[in-house]
Amino acid sequence: MRRCPQRVLRARPRLKKTSLAALLATDIVQEIEALLGRQAVDALDMEALEMSVRQQALQLAARAVEQRLNADTSDNAGPSLPCSCGGEARYAGRRSKHFHSALGSLHLQRAYYHCPSCGGGFCPRDRSLGLENSSLSPAVTRMVGTVGALVSFQEGSTLLQELAGVAVDAKQVERTAEDLGAEIADDERQDTQPAHDHLPLPATLYLGIDGTGIPLRAEELQGRAGKQPDGSAKTREVKLCTVWSAESRDEHGTPVRDEGSVTYSAAIESAATPDTASQRSEFSERVGREATRRRFTPVERPVVWGDGAPWIWNLAPELFPQARQIVDRFPAKEHLSHLAQTL
Repeated sequence: MRRCPQRVLRARPRLKKTSLAALLATDIVQEIEALLGRQAVDALDMEALEMSVRQQALQLAARAVEQRLNADTSDNAGPSLPCSCGGEARYAGRRSKHFHSALGSLHLQRAYYHCPSCGGGFCPRDRSLGLENSSLSPAVTRMVGTVGALVSFQEGSTLLQELAGVAVDAKQVERTAEDLGAEIADDERQDTQPAHDHLPLPATLYLGIDGTGIPLRAEELQGRAGKQPDGSAKTREVKLCTVWSAESRDEHGTPVRDEGSVTYSAAIESAATPDTASQRSEFSERVGREATRRRFTPVERPVVWGDGAPWIWNLAPELFPQARQIVDRFPAKEHLSHLAQTL
């Protein structure tokens, strides 16, 4: 999965009183005084005051950022720039576009280059600011990705408006979340470099494999066999691979997962592959990539952990013949119970 580089923290520069920050602070104080008026503090509606002040402060900040960005025309890099198609794109003036930002609405003027070879065009500033092919700023895109992963798209739209004051409709939340998912999936396939390879490995690494059914819309289940009385399906199985270490101990001396050691990789993928196939299944490849990123194979004691599903124990020895195999206690007890009942 994509891993964000740690940010380098730098000391904040001391701003002069005549700077944009000071002017902005003065405007905000004036707005607060205007909102408070002459009424007694005890008579204030605190919630209404909070929301109004936040909205006013964000609007002032948005206008300041908008003016600052539009005053800079250095994105006009000359009469022509190379296009990704290999042609030469020509400067075609400045174009305006509306963006949703964490501060509010921004209308930005950007240099536009048109390529006669492919008929396309681009704005260099959109690329540099992370705004290319989107009307959402990077901060809002991150917010949308967060809510899109946690709740429904409609609920995500409501939360963005309620908590951040950002108006993004449910369809845009859906489109953005799906685009982000596609980018993450592509990144997961491409990025197999071991993470933190400068750090020492623990003595034992655990690799867990599991699967669970999730409900899907009817159109996504057409033609799939399932467990319903009529043979149809209401769910599809998501398969999960997780890697962690457990070198720490609790107060009773019981091993516990080390904080920050857990990583996950999951998808709706098949673990089945014909015996004559020259390639492994999609999910087997996913498990292999995650194991490579986590340096699972070189550890002293690699352990594969799973329930009693046969597909797990078909996959485990194929990928990790040297690993110890542990069946989760509850499926093992369940199997012994069924065996005892049979006998």
